[in-house]
Amino acid sequence: MKYAWMDEALCAQVDPGLFFSEGHRNTSRKALRICGTCPVQPECAAFAAAVEGDLTAKYRHGAWGGKSVQQRALEGGASRVDDRDEQIIRMTDRGLTPATIAAQLGISDRTVGRVRKAYQQQQEAAA
Repeated sequence: MKYAWMDEALCAQVDPGLFFSEGHRNTSRKALRICGTCPVQPECAAFAAAVEGDLTAKYRHGAWGGKSVQQRALEGGASRVDDRDEQIIRMTDRGLTPATIAAQLGISDRTVGRVRKAYQQQQEAAA
């Protein structure tokens, strides 16, 4: 998926590894500084918000619109994270492995493990 505004994006002129570094928590500060001066930042931020509503979107990591994935999640409110967590639990109940869930949702195995552990603790506390 490519839009005309993407050709004007500053990220298109540098190493994409800065914006999509290994691990979901490793968005580089340099990438965020570049995003902060980008002429198409509003379009990019709107694009990120639109695709992140789709929990299967492949763009749920990296710097978009001048923000890291964590900053976008906080800005978007807890509902997106809650929806993701509920989807993880539903997929777990269907017997999917953490690796499969992570791949389908575009998140890390560690996130899946953390959500599953928290859910299990909630269930044990409620019993």
